[in-house]
Amino acid sequence: MIIIPGVIHQAAWYAATSMQDNYLAGTSEKGLTKAELTIIWLVYFERFSSLGQVGTYRLLLHNSYSSHCTKEFIDYCDLQNVIPFCLSPHSSYLLQPLDVVVFQPYKHYHTEAVKAATSSRCSEFDKVEFLDRIDSICQQTFKTSTICAAFRATGLIPYNPDIVISKFGEAQATPILPGILPQVT
Repeated sequence: MIIIPGVIHQAAWYAATSMQDNYLAGTSEKGLTKAELTIIWLVYFERFSSLGQVGTYRLLLHNSYSSHCTKEFIDYCDLQNVIPFCLSPHSSYLLQPLDVVVFQPYKHYHTEAVKAATSSRCSEFDKVEFLDRIDSICQQTFKTSTICAAFRATGLIPYNPDIVISKFGEAQATPILPGILPQVT
């Protein structure tokens, strides 16, 4: 879902772009997600993920953002046989496939699109410019090889928790004897 800063959609944002019809766009005042937009995205996710579904259930990995943990979100997942799995807070840099692998190339291709647009004809890369380039940015970013690499890098598929555990290193613990507190210097 593309969340655009604003209160309402404006037809001009889309009329002059080459944005495909398969994108889901929403607005919020600050361009951040909120519970209502999350439910709209969840319905979209359910509709398209069910097309390739094998088995009865689907797993949805997500961060612990509050809009992913509402009663409405959980109830909808239950109805659609989607198992929402919340990653540990403050761990997405290790566990979330998008954070670990995918967002880096996305940022790269977005930066390239901004440079190309601003060096050729536009003085500022605004909403319309972004929407015009989003399909190209996503096609370069969301390749099968990139997505598979993301799941491998997080140890999710194939399952290998040692990948993440090894990033923690060995913890240096100070032995504490009963009744004796370690000195703080």
